[in-house]
Amino acid sequence: MADRAQVIAEPGSAASPPGAPPNRTHVTDDAGVAIVADSVVDLLRTVRRAKAQLLAATGNEVESVTQILLRTVAAEGPMRASALAASVHSDLSTVSRQTTALVADGLLERRADPVDGRASLLAVTEAGQAVIAEHAQARAAFFAQVLAGWDPRELGEFARLLQRFTTAYDQTHTAWMGGPAPRHSPRSTDPEGTTV
Repeated sequence: MADRAQVIAEPGSAASPPGAPPNRTHVTDDAGVAIVADSVVDLLRTVRRAKAQLLAATGNEVESVTQILLRTVAAEGPMRASALAASVHSDLSTVSRQTTALVADGLLERRADPVDGRASLLAVTEAGQAVIAEHAQARAAFFAQVLAGWDPRELGEFARLLQRFTTAYDQTHTAWMGGPAPRHSPRSTDPEGTTV
């Protein structure tokens, strides 16, 4: 097994990406990492294919955008449009246009900013909360079907490992994006090799 193990040393070594945070030396199984990487790529393709089918059926992406904006405001509390744009990694003009539509639909409301009376904060209305709850219920039903047949122990272990993986992925991606671009590295790409 030692011949299939790769030693990841401190940043600056051949095995460590430039810009990566300091890291204690540890060993990873190349074959296992390759299987995980391939599985993540397969999952992303499946999700993108499903999203493309949904968009083809509905003709627009309004529902997805609505959920992202509503859930962000609900999770982070009343916020300015500029803060919402930063939180969802979008430009202010696009988010302003989208939130204006959500305010008109009664899903968001504008409130005076107690810190600066000249500014306004976006907050989720009761109708917006109902839309979030309806979407959450539909999502739960979908994943209940996806995970049908899994026993509670498997579900608990999968949830724990998925959370751990997601956190590590986010931290690693952030570190790689913050450092100088390594030659021929995936720094500027997602797991499928497309530009982030």
